[in-house]
Amino acid sequence: MSYLFPATIFKIESSIIALDACKLLGLTVPPHLALEAVTKDSDNTEEHDVEQINFQGGMGNNYERLEFLGDTFLKMGTTISLFTLNPDNDEFESHCERMTIICNKNLFNNALEVKLQEYIRSKALSRRT
Repeated sequence: MSYLFPATIFKIESSIIALDACKLLGLTVPPHLALEAVTKDSDNTEEHDVEQINFQGGMGNNYERLEFLGDTFLKMGTTISLFTLNPDNDEFESHCERMTIICNKNLFNNALEVKLQEYIRSKALSRRT
C-alpha cells in the first residue's frame, strides 16, 4: 500500500501544475484534460522504433490528441478572424497572413513569453528520489 503513495502524490502535483498553466492562460479546464494537455509521454516520442526514455506510464493520455484538435481550431479561428477583419483580401493574402500568425516559430515565441515550458510534464516518477 505504501508503494502507491509516491505515485499518487506525483499525479496530484502534476495535476496542480497543469491547472496552474490553465490559470496562467485564463482557461477553465477539468483537471484530467489540463493534465493531458501538458503531458508528454516520453522524452523521445517523435523517434519511432526507439525505446522511449522517461516514459510516463500511469499519467493518462498525452497531449497529442488535444494538439490535433487545438491545431484544427486554431486554424479555423484564425481563418474566420482574418476573413472577418479583411473581407476584401484575396485567398492568397489571407493564406499568407494566417501562416505568419500560426507558424511554429511565432507560437513558440508566444509560449516562451508566458513561460509555458515550465508547466510541461515530461519526466516520469522516479522512485529513487
